[in-house]
Amino acid sequence: MSFGKQFLASLLGSTLALFVTGTLLIFVFVGALIGGLTSAFAEKGADLETEFGVDIEDGSVLHLTFDAPMVERGMEVPFTIGFGSLEPETQMGLNHFLADMERAAEDERIEGILLQADMLSGYPSMLGEVRDALAKFKASGKWIVAWSEVYTQSAYWMSSVADAVYLHPEGGIDMRGMGIETTFYKRMLEDLGVEMTIVRGPDNAYKSAVEPYLRENLSEANREQLTALIEDFWSRMGGDIATARGMTPAELDGHINALAMRSPQNALTLGFVDGLMYEDELHALLMEKGAAEDENEESHALLLGYNKYHNPDFFEDFITTLQVELEGGEPEGDDDVEEGEASAVAVVFAVGGIESGKGDDATIGSERIAGALREARLDPEVGAVVLRVNSPGGSALASDVIWRETVLLKEAGKPVVASMSDLAASGGYYISCAADHIFAQPNTITGSIGVFGVLPSAGKLMRDRIGLDFDGVKLHEHADVMNGHTPVQGEALAAINEGVTNIYNGFIARVAEGRGMTVEAVDDIARGRVWTGQDAMEIGLVDGMGDLQDAVALAAEMAGLTDPGLVELPKAVDPFEQFIEDFAGITAAKALAQAAGIEGDIMGPLLEVEALLTASPQDRIQARLPYTLRIN
Repeated sequence: MSFGKQFLASLLGSTLALFVTGTLLIFVFVGALIGGLTSAFAEKGADLETEFGVDIEDGSVLHLTFDAPMVERGMEVPFTIGFGSLEPETQMGLNHFLADMERAAEDERIEGILLQADMLSGYPSMLGEVRDALAKFKASGKWIVAWSEVYTQSAYWMSSVADAVYLHPEGGIDMRGMGIETTFYKRMLEDLGVEMTIVRGPDNAYKSAVEPYLRENLSEANREQLTALIEDFWSRMGGDIATARGMTPAELDGHINALAMRSPQNALTLGFVDGLMYEDELHALLMEKGAAEDENEESHALLLGYNKYHNPDFFEDFITTLQVELEGGEPEGDDDVEEGEASAVAVVFAVGGIESGKGDDATIGSERIAGALREARLDPEVGAVVLRVNSPGGSALASDVIWRETVLLKEAGKPVVASMSDLAASGGYYISCAADHIFAQPNTITGSIGVFGVLPSAGKLMRDRIGLDFDGVKLHEHADVMNGHTPVQGEALAAINEGVTNIYNGFIARVAEGRGMTVEAVDDIARGRVWTGQDAMEIGLVDGMGDLQDAVALAAEMAGLTDPGLVELPKAVDPFEQFIEDFAGITAAKALAQAAGIEGDIMGPLLEVEALLTASPQDRIQARLPYTLRIN
């Protein structure tokens, strides 16, 4: 049976099953979903019968566009379903990308790479891992060519790894240098009638997460640590660019400060690109370098998209998964795996803000991540664990719940290696600090060892703007503390401050125990200050520089495992299942706001404030990164 007929048969069977069970809402959703998928792929000229599942041909050029968000862990079906459009939203998993670059370097069918980064953006640490993987590919003896119509600064940094960098004759390079900006909410909250009572750990001068609610600009301590961050960021990024293009860092800075790349010809004259060429000229160059010609498009090199290289059958796999989900079954697999001696390394992905409860693939729920660590501890086939952390922190309580499971893993005799990605700050460091070994990237943002609490009072808003009044009776003096409309003060505030101090002291004690330092030594480098991975290594918070693959290799070595298998935990949320949850209203508020056009610079800050104001009572005390970074 052809794939097209299988697809229609599967769709019909699923539709009938849905109709019989009476789930009319889901029926409507599935119809819209399939229509969205079909339209999306049809717009790209994809024939469902021939476009998917094709063999990879000799002379293929791997075409990397980075036009999808990079996430820590990718799914085998590399897209999720958008709430508003019911169309596929693609993504690229860093774990898959690193493995695929190693495979492509040895794959005789892959002639080279065309790097077309365009509007690439992200944190320097994860982008640095991607660039390093490309450098390893090039070191294998294969070539990389970069070409784009427009390069952003991050895109150009990534592209500078190539053997040659080309630009469209009417294109440009948008390189304005490095900067960080923070949004302050104080005046907005005052205008709304919301009063903020702030508490933070002793001497936590660098714990500047509270500054947006208290100030209209950066404190000197915050300015100091932010300056140190971007200096380290630019040391890596600017250093890579200068080295690749045969410049000194001072020359590069001079060109950027003068905005010297005002035209494509300027970029060529100054040595930022190796040539100006149109797309047809690019294809001719690729074929001169050994690429095969695309039999479906004359005079075009045979380009192979990343998703098709990673999983040529991904669309068919998605339809199979969709059918299984709708029919209430489980994917076929081997359920009779015999238990034996330890032979695998478990990689536990901890991604997102930390909070109590279940969480999801973009949020670290203490229940879910602690459960994954517990599962690895109790699994006799798991010999070691890598905790992959990409988190700005969050709930101090939830962080401690997860930390405890890392301690129990070590007590069970299983090595634990922490692998820090973009962020492993505050609570992100808390859950990492007990590891036997900690790897970071030079530009990882970590540290931020400190605690704060935000106690909002919306009484003025409710009285003056909404017309609500409050009155009541109480038997005990503090029964109405934290009622949300009266500022916390006096003895109640003193008690909360004492609690915050105790949490901070517990935090630095955990770090001291895990890092073999004195509490006093930890306190000297804590106080909420953020550090880059490189600086964190120099002060003893990190053991070395390395990526996820380095962490897996060390964990296996520590456990005495040769050629170990990999187990990824916790179980990834299926995209179809996640969409159903979103459709049911978990993220509906945000989606509806965005659909109404409330997004961008307005929606982002409001969502940040909302996340703190709606934190559950046990999560009110936060060990969180001091800010949301927007890096130019």
